[in-house]
Amino acid sequence: MAGWIEKLSRVDRPRLGDQVPVLVFRAFRIFTEEYLEDLVGSKGTLTLLTNAGRLLGKEVGSLLKDASLEKYLEKVVEFVRENKIGLLVPEEVEKDHMLLRLDECITCSGLPVLGKRICHFEAGFVGGIVEAFTGRRVRVYETKCNAAGEGTCEVKVELNNHAAHNATGQKRS
Repeated sequence: MAGWIEKLSRVDRPRLGDQVPVLVFRAFRIFTEEYLEDLVGSKGTLTLLTNAGRLLGKEVGSLLKDASLEKYLEKVVEFVRENKIGLLVPEEVEKDHMLLRLDECITCSGLPVLGKRICHFEAGFVGGIVEAFTGRRVRVYETKCNAAGEGTCEVKVELNNHAAHNATGQKRS
């Protein structure tokens, strides 16, 4: 999917412009997720959305590449803010993991409590961003979500893939 960001950035809407209301984005996103759940179930949907987000994150990450992790993360934070995806805040950046908070998440901030985490695409995006920097596969999962009533979105990225986790981020025995 290399080169898609450049292709997708070409907008020819002289009267309507390049802005879309959050409502429209959410409708496309949530209705797609609901349809996927009907077709492939919850686990299949989680995997598909996470991996799609991962691909986008890798593409964006390759455009923001920097030798310094600190400068790279600053570029990522700015990209996420400028594109109104949300306000990305690196909470923990450690040798073996990262914890990133996404305030004002485009998908779920302000939604009523749905009782479940729904920002799997965003989690995958964060994972792809990290993979673009490290050059290796990471494990990524959402640990908090506005839609679950947890007040923000939070994503954990495990840089060493020794611990297996299930779809909810709980360690498997």
